[in-house]
Amino acid sequence: MPINHGIAIGIDLGTTTIAAVKVVNGIPVAEASCFNRQNAFGDNVLTRIQKAGDTAGLDLLRRAAVDSINDALAQLGAEDVTSLAIAGNTVMSCLLHGIDPTPIGTLPFTPPCRVFPTRPARDLGLNAPGDVLTMPAISGYVGGDLTAGLNEVKLGSDEMLVDIGTNCEIIFNLGDGRLVCTAAAAGPAFEGAGLSCGCRANHGAIDHIAADGTFTVIGGDDVQPHGLCGSAMVDFLAMGQASGRLNQFGRFQPSAPSLTLAPGIVITEKDIEQILKAKAAVRAGIETLAQHCGIAPRKIFLAGGFAQYLDLANAIAIGMLPPGDHVLVGNTSLGGAARLAAQPESLPALIELSNQPRELALNTLENFENAYIDALML
Repeated sequence: MPINHGIAIGIDLGTTTIAAVKVVNGIPVAEASCFNRQNAFGDNVLTRIQKAGDTAGLDLLRRAAVDSINDALAQLGAEDVTSLAIAGNTVMSCLLHGIDPTPIGTLPFTPPCRVFPTRPARDLGLNAPGDVLTMPAISGYVGGDLTAGLNEVKLGSDEMLVDIGTNCEIIFNLGDGRLVCTAAAAGPAFEGAGLSCGCRANHGAIDHIAADGTFTVIGGDDVQPHGLCGSAMVDFLAMGQASGRLNQFGRFQPSAPSLTLAPGIVITEKDIEQILKAKAAVRAGIETLAQHCGIAPRKIFLAGGFAQYLDLANAIAIGMLPPGDHVLVGNTSLGGAARLAAQPESLPALIELSNQPRELALNTLENFENAYIDALML
């Protein structure tokens, strides 16, 4: 990251989870995360678009986003910040700025804007000094989070960037300067939302499960687990499949209402179903886009807060990812936002970058539905 002699904060404004990082003189010094308070109004962008269809609903969602970001800023300490930058999907960015995202929810899914104004943080209701820059979006369903990721990863020919979150957003470099992108609705399960004992990947979360049923906890062996995050659920499915404890439909063998992993932490068949739907969206999105383009990706970069904890072998075993060369690159949305906050003069170049990918809607591509149904199986 370029040295900026000041204090900057980058924010990943996710549909389910918000992550933030504080950067001093170009060096990250603190991180924070919290759930997006908009979850109270629906767990996906479509329900929030519907909620934002009137002035009162739009203001509720805007205020929820602002309050959530303020939660993260309070954890970091933002009293002396000189600049902030936010990256998120297009709906989240619109809602933060109080812009009605309704056009994104109806054909032809055109966003009301892709480039957002730079505004004083106080004007947005954020508890910080300085200006707020917003990462420019690519399309209605491929947002500034992927613009950030594309700038961070620098895709080579036949390489694919897959950002796994509530929305699975994909950019594929076909070579000769051609970039295509798409998005699939994975849902919030990978981020722990909607699961019986799910939680974010933070201190006290079970992040990995071994074949013998033992597990690791973020923070160390002495930390009492308070829940399990998405990467642990992927491990659980892989171990259950290998041992025969789960059948191809994700049902317990022999039949049982739930399985207790640790005191107070259970996994139910409904939890498994949510993860199966999420992993099916990821696999179907990757496969359908590659088949449509007639090119198999030679390397897949996996981004997002969830992906950084992922066991690749287990993700391949349950059919979430195709076999091949995969690279975990962490939360590139957050990294890109931090880079923009520390280097505000890069915004024009990012706007130009956001104009390059061409969007392909998955529901218009042949075989997506069949690929999704097939990928629901273990």
